Amino acid sequence: MTRADPIIRLGFAGAVALLSVTPALSASPAQPVQGWSAMQGIAPATLLEKIHTLPVSELAIDDQPYCASDAEIAATLRHDFDEHPVETAGAQGTELWGSDQLGTWTLVAPRADETSCIIASGIGFSDDRSTQAYYTVAGL
Repeated sequence: MTRADPIIRLGFAGAVALLSVTPALSASPAQPVQGWSAMQGIAPATLLEKIHTLPVSELAIDDQPYCASDAEIAATLRHDFDEHPVETAGAQGTELWGSDQLGTWTLVAPRADETSCIIASGIGFSDDRSTQAYYTVAGL
């Protein structure tokens, strides 16, 4: 697996989420909050329990959530999705990132070694909503 593989996977997942919100062209407070685990069939809460044992994605040999340096995760979310940190001390130590412009949101699990993993993402983000709505949809 090359370093580009996880970035391509993240970009593909983001493109799918973006296609879901494209008809609206912008976030709407009336749009329902929807979310997906970073790994199909594994709840974000379960991913969060295992997050400290996962390698960064460039070293992974199995399928896993996208894990990279904090700086790389932040740059990707800002550049590709226009997301910004909304809550940095959220449920079980997670960070909520969101884009009021695109209506996307991402839950990031930071780790002590200055790396983070994305555990969930979705659509229906609005700065007008309580952050708890996104944690609830993610099951945290």
